[in-house]
Amino acid sequence: MKHFAFLPALAILAACATPQQQCINTASNEVRAITSAISTSKGNISRGYAIHRQTQSYQVPSVCYDNDDKPYRCFDFDTRVVETPVSINVAEERRKLASLQKRLPAATRKMNAGVASCRVQFPE
Repeated sequence: MKHFAFLPALAILAACATPQQQCINTASNEVRAITSAISTSKGNISRGYAIHRQTQSYQVPSVCYDNDDKPYRCFDFDTRVVETPVSINVAEERRKLASLQKRLPAATRKMNAGVASCRVQFPE
């Protein structure tokens, strides 16, 4: 659960963003997604395999307290991310990377137009 502890704070910060910042963030989503996918694909190609990440919970010994504040042994849950190598078809991964790289310029132009529109629609 530690990894998700920041989510409420992130939601509060997002709520504090100005309308212009929220609009720009939305306009930038596609470019961020493509850029992230390009980075992942390049890493997969350089390693020769992908990495599958899975969050697993596990029990850890802890101390709990009863209604009279008396301590007793109990278990709490924690989480960890387990990374597992996954075989890939490197040629297919290269095709995927090339496709992503082709999409990026158009997505960037669309983002730039969206950002300009956000600045007109929500001047600060």
